[in-house]
Amino acid sequence: MRVIACALMVWQVWMMWHISSYEASGVQWACDATGGCASDQFAAMSPMLGTVCAVVLGLLSARYLHRAAPGAMVALSAVAAAAGWYDAVADGRVEYSTVTSFHIFLPLGDFSVSQWLTFLWSAAGAGCLVAWWGAAVSLRRTAGLRRLFRRCTTADAVLEGWRPVGRKYGEVTVVFDDKAGVRHEVPAVVERSALRRDVLAVYDADRPGDPALTRVAVPHRKLLRLS
Repeated sequence: MRVIACALMVWQVWMMWHISSYEASGVQWACDATGGCASDQFAAMSPMLGTVCAVVLGLLSARYLHRAAPGAMVALSAVAAAAGWYDAVADGRVEYSTVTSFHIFLPLGDFSVSQWLTFLWSAAGAGCLVAWWGAAVSLRRTAGLRRLFRRCTTADAVLEGWRPVGRKYGEVTVVFDDKAGVRHEVPAVVERSALRRDVLAVYDADRPGDPALTRVAVPHRKLLRLS
Protein backbone atom coordinates (compact mmCIF):
# COMPACT_ATOMS: atom_id res chain seq x y z
CA MET A 1 0.00 0.00 0.00
CA ARG A 2 2.78 2.44 0.83
CA VAL A 3 4.57 1.77 -2.48
CA ILE A 4 1.32 2.29 -4.42
CA ALA A 5 0.63 5.49 -2.49
CA CYS A 6 4.15 6.76 -3.26
CA ALA A 7 3.76 5.99 -6.97
CA LEU A 8 0.44 7.86 -7.11
CA MET A 9 1.90 10.83 -5.26
CA VAL A 10 4.89 10.97 -7.63
CA TRP A 11 2.42 11.27 -10.51
CA GLN A 12 0.45 13.91 -8.60
CA VAL A 13 3.56 15.99 -7.84
CA TRP A 14 4.69 15.74 -11.46
CA MET A 15 1.28 16.81 -12.83
CA MET A 16 0.90 19.77 -10.46
CA TRP A 17 4.33 21.22 -11.25
CA HIS A 18 4.05 20.41 -14.96
CA ILE A 19 0.72 22.27 -15.16
CA SER A 20 2.13 25.22 -13.21
CA SER A 21 4.73 25.97 -15.90
CA TYR A 22 2.94 24.62 -18.99
CA GLU A 23 -0.02 26.95 -18.46
CA ALA A 24 1.85 29.78 -16.70
CA SER A 25 1.69 32.11 -19.71
CA GLY A 26 -2.11 31.92 -19.80
CA VAL A 27 -2.76 32.75 -16.15
CA GLN A 28 -4.59 36.05 -15.66
CA TRP A 29 -3.79 37.87 -12.43
CA ALA A 30 -5.98 40.48 -10.73
CA CYS A 31 -3.96 42.85 -8.55
CA ASP A 32 -5.19 45.43 -6.07
CA ALA A 33 -3.74 48.72 -4.88
CA THR A 34 -1.88 47.07 -2.01
CA GLY A 35 0.15 44.92 -4.40
CA GLY A 36 -1.70 41.65 -3.72
CA CYS A 37 -2.50 39.47 -6.73
CA ALA A 38 -4.91 36.57 -7.14
CA SER A 39 -6.30 34.32 -9.84
CA ASP A 40 -9.10 31.76 -9.95
CA GLN A 41 -7.38 29.61 -12.60
CA PHE A 42 -6.17 26.16 -11.58
CA ALA A 43 -2.67 26.76 -12.96
CA ALA A 44 -2.28 29.62 -10.47
CA MET A 45 -2.91 27.25 -7.56
CA SER A 46 -1.01 24.23 -8.90
CA PRO A 47 2.43 25.32 -7.52
CA MET A 48 0.96 25.47 -4.02
CA LEU A 49 -0.78 22.13 -4.52
CA GLY A 50 2.45 20.72 -5.94
CA THR A 51 4.34 21.83 -2.84
CA VAL A 52 1.76 20.21 -0.54
CA CYS A 53 1.86 16.99 -2.58
CA ALA A 54 5.67 16.99 -2.47
CA VAL A 55 5.60 17.29 1.34
CA VAL A 56 3.14 14.39 1.60
CA LEU A 57 5.24 12.32 -0.80
CA GLY A 58 8.36 13.10 1.24
CA LEU A 59 6.68 11.80 4.40
CA LEU A 60 5.40 8.67 2.66
CA SER A 61 8.72 7.88 0.98
CA ALA A 62 10.91 8.65 4.01
CA ARG A 63 10.79 4.96 4.89
CA TYR A 64 12.70 4.20 1.68
CA LEU A 65 14.63 7.42 0.98
CA HIS A 66 15.44 8.34 4.59
CA ARG A 67 17.33 11.66 4.70
CA ALA A 68 17.47 11.82 0.91
CA ALA A 69 13.71 12.52 0.77
CA PRO A 70 13.78 16.37 1.02
CA GLY A 71 16.38 16.78 -1.71
CA ALA A 72 14.62 14.24 -3.91
CA MET A 73 11.33 16.15 -3.59
CA VAL A 74 12.98 19.41 -4.61
CA ALA A 75 14.64 17.75 -7.61
CA LEU A 76 11.41 16.05 -8.70
CA SER A 77 9.40 19.27 -8.47
CA ALA A 78 12.01 21.30 -10.36
CA VAL A 79 12.37 18.72 -13.16
CA ALA A 80 8.58 18.48 -13.54
CA ALA A 81 8.29 22.27 -13.85
CA ALA A 82 11.15 22.34 -16.37
CA ALA A 83 9.42 19.62 -18.41
CA GLY A 84 6.30 21.79 -18.43
CA TRP A 85 8.23 24.70 -19.94
CA TYR A 86 9.79 22.46 -22.60
CA ASP A 87 6.38 21.06 -23.54
CA ALA A 88 4.91 24.59 -23.68
CA VAL A 89 7.67 25.60 -26.10
CA ALA A 90 7.17 22.47 -28.20
CA ASP A 91 3.41 23.14 -28.44
CA GLY A 92 3.92 26.76 -29.46
CA ARG A 93 2.45 28.26 -26.29
CA VAL A 94 5.64 30.20 -25.55
CA GLU A 95 9.14 30.72 -26.90
CA TYR A 96 12.39 30.60 -24.97
CA SER A 97 12.54 34.40 -25.14
CA THR A 98 8.96 34.87 -23.89
CA VAL A 99 8.82 36.83 -20.65
CA THR A 100 6.23 35.48 -18.26
CA SER A 101 5.53 35.29 -14.54
CA PHE A 102 5.75 32.24 -12.34
CA HIS A 103 5.00 31.84 -8.66
CA ILE A 104 4.92 29.34 -5.86
CA PHE A 105 3.22 31.04 -2.93
CA LEU A 106 3.93 34.56 -4.16
CA PRO A 107 4.82 35.88 -7.64
CA LEU A 108 8.56 35.49 -8.15
CA GLY A 109 8.80 38.05 -10.93
CA ASP A 110 8.74 38.27 -14.71
CA PHE A 111 11.56 36.47 -16.52
CA SER A 112 12.08 34.75 -19.83
CA VAL A 113 11.42 31.04 -20.22
CA SER A 114 15.16 30.45 -20.64
CA GLN A 115 15.82 32.15 -17.32
CA TRP A 116 13.13 30.10 -15.60
CA LEU A 117 14.69 26.93 -17.00
CA THR A 118 18.10 27.96 -15.73
CA PHE A 119 16.64 28.56 -12.28
CA LEU A 120 14.76 25.24 -12.28
CA TRP A 121 17.74 23.18 -13.41
CA SER A 122 19.87 24.88 -10.75
CA ALA A 123 17.24 23.98 -8.15
CA ALA A 124 17.16 20.40 -9.45
CA GLY A 125 20.95 20.16 -9.20
CA ALA A 126 20.91 21.52 -5.65
CA GLY A 127 18.16 19.05 -4.75
CA CYS A 128 20.23 16.18 -6.12
CA LEU A 129 23.25 17.25 -4.07
CA VAL A 130 21.13 17.44 -0.90
CA ALA A 131 19.64 14.03 -1.71
CA TRP A 132 23.09 12.47 -2.19
CA TRP A 133 24.29 13.99 1.09
CA GLY A 134 21.18 12.73 2.88
CA ALA A 135 21.60 9.27 1.39
CA ALA A 136 25.24 9.14 2.51
CA VAL A 137 24.31 10.16 6.06
CA SER A 138 21.50 7.59 6.20
CA LEU A 139 23.69 4.80 4.88
CA ARG A 140 26.32 5.60 7.48
CA ARG A 141 23.85 5.77 10.38
CA THR A 142 21.98 2.62 9.37
CA ALA A 143 25.12 0.73 8.30
CA GLY A 144 23.35 0.12 5.01
CA LEU A 145 26.37 -0.57 2.82
CA ARG A 146 27.92 -2.83 5.43
CA ARG A 147 24.73 -4.87 5.61
CA LEU A 148 24.67 -5.21 1.82
CA PHE A 149 28.28 -6.06 1.05
CA ARG A 150 29.35 -8.08 4.08
CA ARG A 151 28.08 -11.33 5.57
CA CYS A 152 26.43 -9.46 8.42
CA THR A 153 23.30 -9.88 10.45
CA THR A 154 21.54 -7.70 12.99
CA ALA A 155 20.26 -7.98 16.53
CA ASP A 156 18.50 -5.65 18.92
CA ALA A 157 21.10 -3.99 21.09
CA VAL A 158 21.47 -1.91 24.23
CA LEU A 159 24.10 0.78 24.68
CA GLU A 160 25.78 0.97 28.08
CA GLY A 161 28.15 3.60 29.38
CA TRP A 162 29.21 6.80 27.65
CA ARG A 163 32.65 8.38 27.39
CA PRO A 164 32.76 11.46 25.16
CA VAL A 165 35.37 11.47 22.40
CA GLY A 166 34.13 14.65 20.75
CA ARG A 167 31.18 17.01 20.60
CA LYS A 168 28.84 14.47 18.98
CA TYR A 169 30.49 11.08 19.54
CA GLY A 170 31.30 8.85 22.46
CA GLU A 171 32.49 5.38 23.34
CA VAL A 172 29.88 2.87 24.55
CA THR A 173 29.52 -0.84 25.12
CA VAL A 174 27.10 -2.54 22.73
CA VAL A 175 25.28 -5.42 24.41
CA PHE A 176 23.40 -7.89 22.19
CA ASP A 177 22.58 -11.57 21.78
CA ASP A 178 23.58 -13.28 18.55
CA LYS A 179 21.44 -15.84 16.72
CA ALA A 180 22.76 -18.63 18.93
CA GLY A 181 21.64 -16.74 22.02
CA VAL A 182 25.18 -15.92 23.14
CA ARG A 183 25.54 -12.50 24.73
CA HIS A 184 28.28 -10.16 23.52
CA GLU A 185 29.60 -6.90 24.89
CA VAL A 186 31.50 -5.01 22.22
CA PRO A 187 33.02 -1.50 22.44
CA ALA A 188 31.94 0.96 19.77
CA VAL A 189 31.81 4.67 18.96
CA VAL A 190 28.37 6.15 18.34
CA GLU A 191 26.69 9.53 17.99
CA ARG A 192 25.13 10.99 21.11
CA SER A 193 21.68 10.89 19.46
CA ALA A 194 21.86 7.06 19.38
CA LEU A 195 21.50 7.00 23.17
CA ARG A 196 17.88 8.09 22.85
CA ARG A 197 16.96 5.65 20.08
CA ASP A 198 16.36 1.95 19.59
CA VAL A 199 19.51 0.58 17.94
CA LEU A 200 20.69 -2.55 16.17
CA ALA A 201 24.04 -4.29 16.38
CA VAL A 202 25.33 -5.13 12.90
CA TYR A 203 27.83 -7.96 13.33
CA ASP A 204 29.65 -10.60 11.32
CA ALA A 205 27.81 -13.91 11.61
CA ASP A 206 31.10 -15.83 11.91
CA ARG A 207 32.77 -13.42 14.38
CA PRO A 208 29.97 -11.76 16.37
CA GLY A 209 32.23 -10.56 19.15
CA ASP A 210 34.83 -8.85 16.95
CA PRO A 211 34.77 -5.06 17.59
CA ALA A 212 36.36 -4.39 14.20
CA LEU A 213 33.42 -6.07 12.46
CA THR A 214 30.61 -4.75 14.65
CA ARG A 215 28.75 -1.52 14.06
CA VAL A 216 25.77 0.20 15.62
CA ALA A 217 22.87 1.03 13.28
CA VAL A 218 20.16 3.55 14.11
CA PRO A 219 16.97 2.52 12.27
CA HIS A 220 15.03 5.26 10.54
CA ARG A 221 12.31 6.74 12.71
CA LYS A 222 8.86 5.93 11.29
CA LEU A 223 6.94 9.15 10.68
CA LEU A 224 3.87 7.57 9.09
CA ARG A 225 2.49 4.10 9.54
CA LEU A 226 0.83 2.65 6.46
CA SER A 227 0.35 -1.04 5.82
